[in-house]
This record gives sequence, C-alpha cells and structure tokens, in this order.
Amino acid sequence: MRPTASLPVLLSATALSTLAACTASPPPRAPAPPAAAAPAAAAAEPAGRPVPAERPEPTAARPPLEFIHDDVSRAREKARTEGKALFVDAWAPWCHTCLSMKHYVLTDPSLRPLADRVVFADVDTDRPESAPFLERHEVTVWPTFFVLEPAAGEVIGLWRGAASVEELRELIRDALLAMDSKAASALPADDPNRLLVEAKRAHSAGDHAAAVSAYRRALARGGEAWPRRSEALLGLLAALYRKKDAAACVELGSAHVGEVKGAALPADFASVLLSCAAALPGGKAQRAAREAAVARLRSIVASPPADASADDRADAWGLLAEGLEALGDAGGARAASESKLAVLERAAKEAKTPEAAAAYDYGRAMAYVALGRGEEAIAMLSQREAQMPASYEPPARLAQVLHAMGREAEALAAVERAVGRAYGPRRLRYLKLRAEIQQRLGRGAEQIATLREEVAGYEALPKGHASQAALDDARRRLDEAEKAQRGGGVKKR
Repeated sequence: MRPTASLPVLLSATALSTLAACTASPPPRAPAPPAAAAPAAAAAEPAGRPVPAERPEPTAARPPLEFIHDDVSRAREKARTEGKALFVDAWAPWCHTCLSMKHYVLTDPSLRPLADRVVFADVDTDRPESAPFLERHEVTVWPTFFVLEPAAGEVIGLWRGAASVEELRELIRDALLAMDSKAASALPADDPNRLLVEAKRAHSAGDHAAAVSAYRRALARGGEAWPRRSEALLGLLAALYRKKDAAACVELGSAHVGEVKGAALPADFASVLLSCAAALPGGKAQRAAREAAVARLRSIVASPPADASADDRADAWGLLAEGLEALGDAGGARAASESKLAVLERAAKEAKTPEAAAAYDYGRAMAYVALGRGEEAIAMLSQREAQMPASYEPPARLAQVLHAMGREAEALAAVERAVGRAYGPRRLRYLKLRAEIQQRLGRGAEQIATLREEVAGYEALPKGHASQAALDDARRRLDEAEKAQRGGGVKKR
C-alpha cells in the first residue's frame, strides 16, 4: 500500500524515483490496510469446522492455489454451495506489487491447504466484469485482498497492499474465525476482533468516518498486547487520510510509527504518514512528521523484516528517498534511489521468467530516470515489450520514460501501442498521456480529438469504474485545449 496517486502518467524525474506501491487515488496508497492477522485467544474459538493449521507444512506435491478469474459471481456461488469463505484478489496488470504477490507469494504451495475452506478468485479491476464488485467494495490500493462471507457477501477480512505468506495465512485464518464466530454468536459486541471486522467492512464500503470510529474502539479494547494492533493502527491511519483529517493522521502516525510490525506494514504506515504530512501546510508539524517517517524507514532498510519481499524492500528504499527529498536532502534521496535500484536489479536477475521479472520493471524504470540513466530504462522496457508483445505495460512505461526525457515522437509511438492493448480506466490514463505528448508536439487538433475520446470514455464507464474527479479533470483539460486552439493554436513547448 502506498498513498500516492495510482501510477501517474507523467512524472518528474524526482517523483519517478519515489513512487512505491500501487495506488490510485491518494490514499490509502492512503488506503486502509490489511485486514487480518493474529489469532483470537484459543478459549474464544467458536465451534464449527476446524480452521486450517496455523503453519501448514509446505507440500511440493500439492499445486499452488487455483483461482477463478474475473467472475466473482461464479466464485461466490461456488463458495456458498461448498460452505466456504471467498477470497478475492483485486489486482491490475500495471501494479508492480500485484505482480510480485502473484509470482512470489500466492504461488507458495504452503497456502494450498487453505482451499479446503476457501474459494479463491481474482479480478482485474480495469475489466468491465469487475465493475459490479468495485461498486460495492472500494479499491484504492492495489492489490487489495478481501475475504467475504459467501451468503451475504459481507467483508470479514481485508488486506491492502503487499503481504507475506504468513500474513496472508493469518488474514484468512482470522476471517474464518470471524465467520465461524458469527455463525455461533460466540464473540461479544465489544470484542476487538469483531470491532476490527466492523472497521474493515466500513473501510471497504468507503465509509471512512465509521471506519475511524470502529478502528479506534478496536484498538482501545485490544490494548497494546493485542496481536492485531499493527494492522488496526494502519487501518486507522489510512481511514483518517481518506477522511482528509491530515492533522489527526499526522498526530497518530507520529506517535505510533515506531511500533508497527510486519513484512510490509511498517513501510506502509510510514508511507501514509508522509502523505498526511504533505497535506499539512508547511511548518514544524509537517517537518516533524516527515522526520519521524524517515527515521522509521531508515531502521527498516537497515534491518528489513525477515519475510519482506524484494518488492517490499525496494518500496522501503523508495519511500525513504521520497521522505529525504521532502526534507531537502537531495543527496540522501539519490543514494536511497540507488539502493532501491540495486535491490530490484538483483531480484530481476534472479527471476525465472520475463513475466516474473516484469514485477520489477516499474521500479527499475523510475529509478533509472531519477538517476539520469534513462537510456537503460528504454533498453530494458524495449526488451520486455519484445518478450511480452501482448502486454500494454512495457510500451506504456516506455512512453512515460520517453516523455519524461523529452523524446516525444518516440513516446507517441509507444503510447499508441499501449492504448491499442489497454482497456477500461487504464486505457483512459494512456489517452491522457497521449494528449500531453501531442500537445508537446504542437498537434493541437489531434490533442483535442484525444481529449474528447478520453472524456467520452469516462462518461461511459459503469458506476464501479466511474471517477468524477477524473472526468472533471479530463473535461477541464479539454476546455483548456479548445480555448488555446481558438486563441491561436497550441504551441510546442
């Protein structure tokens, strides 16, 4: 989870180096965090079918998890028929953290025993089939993992962003306990685990005020020794960000940034804190919050959690670069970007397939550009496009890099390929990039045609995909372009 705008189409060399995970509206990415983690006390475990063992032994003989793709209705019906919970991975092909999870976590054979009690599904959030699901469940961080009770489809588990194998196992384990507890009416109304489910349900529905209240009650009831305290703290921080209460977010984040534990949760918490600090007017409070986040990130990169993935470690370095730059330490930010790139290059070299290596392409490309090594980004992405000719990702990244380097004619050719392969809201983002490139090239009429296509695309999106903010922005840019043309044409910049 990283509270940065989801994959911006045009980034400065600095911003290119600091974006870490995959988010869409500022948020979360300040979103809300994970959703399940530690087991409830043994005495509170409800009756019912046994929960899968906490640490099942890896079994090479059993295949990895099998997913139902882009058909939540069918998956839910299967779960209902079989009396199982439903796990949904809301992901996108442009999200590097999603790719890392798919290639390096969700394939772990030790997760396979969970299928005895859980049906697994995934949804590409840009595809039309995902719109009904997104209409009900807010996704502002990619990936977001949901665990649903199949009968009513209620959220009983929620995790936003990267997770380790153990964290996923605990997410599902706790969700199953919640489902069984509900069936047996075993948990009292003020039980912290029950309150956490309530908070996550509100968070999933986009009711951030209710989520803040429930997270606070869960933390108060759970106390400092509560095993799920870290995920609840991140959830509360993210909900405050989404609620646009930057002052409360900074106060909470600064007070607790040092205590959050997990594979990716500590860096995610620092990330949301940085986003909340950016929302404050400049001053002592803003600087103190940034310094607190940077101090925590320094400790994370110095001693990464044992189960942190390469993507997690690289994200921590990228966030450190972001924080240092915000504090005016350009040299420190550059050094952090170099360390991030080293982590990613090593991981890409060890990847067994081009698809697995592609999980690191975004971070590598952004770091190359930030470090003034754009030609290396171009070479890498060109090679990846040759290896994965059906994917829109390599040419889209290539277009972004070329555009940032001022090589507009080449950028236009690359973005045309991306537009031709992309779909849904992502395609509209690439239309925005195409319009920017056309403006740079002085092609006013073509720019206006592209912007009209973008506006029409947003107007036609189903409710689950619709974004009033994106539509308003597209209309504003179209209006400006049309005024510029009437006033004498668009000039090259």
